[in-house]
Amino acid sequence: MSRPLNRPWKDWAGRYLTALLLSTGLTLTALTALFPGRSILSPILWCALITLGFQGLFTIRLRIRWMIPVILILGLGLWGVLGGGPVFTLIQLIKALLLTFRGIPEAIAPYADAARLSLCLIFSLIACTLSRDDALGVAVFAMTAIAGLSFLLSGSGKVLLCMLPGMVALMMMAAAHGNRRLAALPVGILLALTALLLLPHPQPTSPALEKVAQDIRNFVEDYLFFNESRASFSLAQTGYQPLDSRLGGKAEPNQMPVMEVSTKEKVYLRGKSYDTYTGLSWQDTLSARRYLYVSARFDSLREEVLDSSRPLSGPLPAAETLRVHMLSPSATTLFTPQRIRTLQTESNRMVLYFNSAAELFITRNLEAGDAYTLTYLPLKAENSQTEALIDACAALPDPYLETVRTQYLSLPSHIQEDIFHIAARATAGAETPYEKALAIETFLRTHYTYNLDVQQPPDGVDFLAWFLIGEREGYCTYFATAMTALCRIAGLPARYVTGYLALPDENGMAYVTNEYAHAWTEVYLQGFGWLTFDATPRSDNPRQDEVPQDDPQQDPHSLPTPSPAPSPSPSPSPSPSPGPSPAPSDDPFQEEITPTPPPAPSPSPQSSPSDAPTASPLPAPSSQEGSRGSSTLWLWLILLILTLGGLLTWRFLATEPLRRAERQPHQAVHIYYAGVCALLGRQGIIRLPQETIHDFALKAQRAVPGFEEIASAYAAQVYGPVSVDAAPFRRMYLHLRTQAGPFTRLWLALLRMAGRTHS
Repeated sequence: MSRPLNRPWKDWAGRYLTALLLSTGLTLTALTALFPGRSILSPILWCALITLGFQGLFTIRLRIRWMIPVILILGLGLWGVLGGGPVFTLIQLIKALLLTFRGIPEAIAPYADAARLSLCLIFSLIACTLSRDDALGVAVFAMTAIAGLSFLLSGSGKVLLCMLPGMVALMMMAAAHGNRRLAALPVGILLALTALLLLPHPQPTSPALEKVAQDIRNFVEDYLFFNESRASFSLAQTGYQPLDSRLGGKAEPNQMPVMEVSTKEKVYLRGKSYDTYTGLSWQDTLSARRYLYVSARFDSLREEVLDSSRPLSGPLPAAETLRVHMLSPSATTLFTPQRIRTLQTESNRMVLYFNSAAELFITRNLEAGDAYTLTYLPLKAENSQTEALIDACAALPDPYLETVRTQYLSLPSHIQEDIFHIAARATAGAETPYEKALAIETFLRTHYTYNLDVQQPPDGVDFLAWFLIGEREGYCTYFATAMTALCRIAGLPARYVTGYLALPDENGMAYVTNEYAHAWTEVYLQGFGWLTFDATPRSDNPRQDEVPQDDPQQDPHSLPTPSPAPSPSPSPSPSPSPGPSPAPSDDPFQEEITPTPPPAPSPSPQSSPSDAPTASPLPAPSSQEGSRGSSTLWLWLILLILTLGGLLTWRFLATEPLRRAERQPHQAVHIYYAGVCALLGRQGIIRLPQETIHDFALKAQRAVPGFEEIASAYAAQVYGPVSVDAAPFRRMYLHLRTQAGPFTRLWLALLRMAGRTHS
């Protein structure tokens, strides 16, 4: 009698040792990679205690034992929703782990204690779960995955040593069928020690082979797994965007050298484009996905986004050649003109990608000495050949036009109606989209002043209204924002673009510094594609009739505005104003759109024509901050719902009789009979405790013909060594389930998921 009494104890001890060794192996392997040199004694003790606790929970003899992880996850999720500190620490820990795997090991250091305890908890729970089921394959996969990731992260041979407890656990799991877990423990330890002795000692490596291996690794990462965060070009680093969160403010461009450009003519080198205007700044919402430039899979997308196949009608001008040589480090963005046809990199690891915002970039930051050569079509506005191409393409079908209109016509709802009046009057008399774009460009050049020393826009005031109606002076970001918005109001798809302006000398060489950073507008014309328009007043622009005298506020390649449009008397430049109210002007055009301001600005999102054209306040900016908190709450709720939904789905599939019978064919008769009894119970036919199987069969036979036969067969299998065919039981179950209503089937499914069985 002693052996049977000892079996439960031995089984519990075997499962506990298996779970402990597996959790210890997984935990130490991960911790060795994340925190090399730390003590391993405390994680082992934590694993022992935590595994003991989980093992005790799993030993509880409850029919709803499977609900334990659901309750734990639900409690953790509610804790996070209600603001639990440990949950947010866990979120920061996950972010730090992601940064660690991206090559920033310092990110995990502040969360060392939390990470060690969290890994012990996670791996102990996994180990206890795997040790109770026939999950040897899953355990092997978990050990292999954790060991592989840890070795790639650390490159340390100690990872292999930490795997040894897990190897012993896997051997004990392999011996679980014969209840021989404890018997396999000495053999597992012996084999693990033998593997330790056979591990190769570190050998000197060849630098040449290491370089080859690194080149292969870089190739795989650049061409197949480039999903890391990257730095994009921004005007903020040049001095033309002095405010962190919005446009405007006094510009202070620096003279840091950026690149040398070999070119025959002035060229706009695009860095980054933006599609969404918020009232304070421009945002890029189209660059989330990235595409390999040389991939044939994305040929059509590349041609559409980069205008490689436009204009749709010829004849086209000859392609120009341009070479860029970087003089200082920069972001990943390549600076290129519109309509590039070929691009050849001249430096190491310049693997080219593009995105839907027409940005070209590589997988690493640009370095001093990097170079690339390209060819492009030099199509410029107000050029006879360009105008002929635009006219020829205007009647051609352009499927991409609808996509562009969807992405580049939106504006915030708070835009004042006075700005709509400005757009209407600026484009008065213009008929074609090209003529409207030129009219808006000319209007901004002749009615607004270039000035770097401007006042900072008030908080909460729309930047566009502040410039067009209030200040009426600014620099490139002001003019580009105004032209992009006015073009959209006029129905022209337009985008805000930042980059550099390259002005070559007589030798065809442009020395570009951050003073030459610039912002402009690109307008999409049907069949022709994107065309550059620059509304910022510039002395080098051949479309200007007059060149003004030097001004102390000019940048190296800009001058103040030329004389305004002809009028009865000269129009003085507006002086800076502390508020958004417009300055007086003798310009009859401006007087027509600038009525006398009332005492106070109107808070409405859109003013009526009778209201003052003061810069309208934006919707309360606190809504953005509030949305962050609500988005975090919704994120937790969504994760919680998905997790519970997944667990409930798994439980439903695990308890469904048809699936259970397929997985356990030797128990199929019992499974189907229990399902039949459950369906009969919903009809009021329930087997009483004092009834035999035969008595119950006679009672149910009157309602379900044929039940007596399967009940007799079931009794024969239960009380005698008789093998019974499960097919009649399956047919009876399917017949009764078909007759039952959907509510009945749902209720029975919920009972099965809760652990309620029938006999």
